[in-house]
Amino acid sequence: MNQKPIDRTRFEAIEAYVLGTMSADHRVRFEQEVANDPTLRAEVELQRENTLAIEMGGVERMLKQLATEEKNKEGRAAGWPTYVKYAAVLAVVLTAGLWFALRPSANERLFAEHFTADPGLPVAMSATDDPAFADAMVSYKECKYAEARAKWAPLLQQEPMNDTLRYYIASAWLAEGDVPAAIPMLEALAMEPASVFQTRANWFLLLAYVHTGEFAKAKAIPLESDTTYGERVRLIKAQLPS
Repeated sequence: MNQKPIDRTRFEAIEAYVLGTMSADHRVRFEQEVANDPTLRAEVELQRENTLAIEMGGVERMLKQLATEEKNKEGRAAGWPTYVKYAAVLAVVLTAGLWFALRPSANERLFAEHFTADPGLPVAMSATDDPAFADAMVSYKECKYAEARAKWAPLLQQEPMNDTLRYYIASAWLAEGDVPAAIPMLEALAMEPASVFQTRANWFLLLAYVHTGEFAKAKAIPLESDTTYGERVRLIKAQLPS
């Protein structure tokens, strides 16, 4: 099936977005268009693949050129500039190859685009006067998430229903990148209307479901009308597969 050619203006916009040359304001508007237009999303992904292919093609031409230069030297030892050239090309190949092999999935990219770790409580105004809790919160705010969890763990054993402890332990798991570990605590908090963390737990739970590919569960979280998260929730859900 033949696809309709992309008009020049649309192509240039996609190119600027993929290459990172689009202005910040334009980028926000463009990403909203991408969220609402499946065809445009597909075109953006195709352009990303084409850009990588072009870069790899350039590397291949450079390698051939270097090989020809060496052949023309008729057996002379390669000089230091040649080794530098080969090293530079190898670096490009390895970087591009690793990016292609290890690039995150679409849902992981969507998660990363919207996830920002909870900043934590101001220590002097924390939800408890317990110095052990405050000490762990200092570790959390210093991005020492495993250390914070280790300090909070015995406190949670003493107070297993403490929503503050459960929320920040789950937040530490998320910030560390262990999304599945955070989900059970977030699910429990999302079902507790009396908790001050319920809405935030629902937001991070939605992102966690997006990350793990549980799109039906993500769509079922009702935050579209929330004044804090509603716009972002609608944007995310518009990009999830049917």
